[in-house]
Amino acid sequence: MSPINLPWTRLVRYSSSAASAIKYGEPIVAPDADIGQLAQEGKLQVKQLLGTDPFQLETTDVTETVFRLYGPLEPKDVPIVRCIGLNYKTHILETGRPLPTCPTVFTKPGPAVADHDSPIPIPKIAQEQCDYEGELVIVIGQDGKNITAENALDYVAGYTVGNDVSARDWQRESSKAGPVPQWTFSKSFDKYAPLGPCLVRQDLLNEA
Repeated sequence: MSPINLPWTRLVRYSSSAASAIKYGEPIVAPDADIGQLAQEGKLQVKQLLGTDPFQLETTDVTETVFRLYGPLEPKDVPIVRCIGLNYKTHILETGRPLPTCPTVFTKPGPAVADHDSPIPIPKIAQEQCDYEGELVIVIGQDGKNITAENALDYVAGYTVGNDVSARDWQRESSKAGPVPQWTFSKSFDKYAPLGPCLVRQDLLNEA
C-alpha cells in the first residue's frame, strides 16, 4: 500500500462568520504557531479546502479569517476510536502495576467524538465524577489489515490531540463497574472524545 497522498499539511474545520457553514481549511502559520490562540485573537487565516472527505480535499486560492475552530474530524469520519490504556511508562509505574507485554485496548464509538472547545454534556448517571486526560491521537487515513511495523506509517494520515473524558466511578467502583475495572462504558458517553483543533500530517512529525 502506498503512503496517503494528502493536499494539506495541517487541517482544520472552521467557520468564517457566525452564520457561515463549516468548512475545511489549511492554516497559514509558522510551524511553531499556536493555532488555538491565533483563532481566539481573530488572527488565524486559512486557505479554504473543498470537499466533504478530509482525506480527499481540493486546494483553492481562497483565504479566509477564522471566526471559530471546530474539531478536524466529524463523528461520521470516525467509525471507532481504539484507545490504548496505560500508554506511558511513568503512569504505569505510578499505579504500581507491572509493565504489560501487550497493551490494554478499549474503544469509543463515533458519537463520542466532539469538536474542539465544545460543551461536553455529562449524563445523568455520571454526574458525580468526571475526569479529563490529554492524549496523542493517531488518525488512520486508509484501510489496512495485517500491517507490518515497517509499513505502519503508510496508513497514518496525521496526529491531533484529544481529551479522553472519563467517568472514573463507572470505571473502578465495584458497585457500578463490577468486580474488575471496565473502560469502554465509562469513557464512551456522547462527546467524551473531543479532538483538535488541528490535524497535522504524519510526515511533519514522522514517528511522533
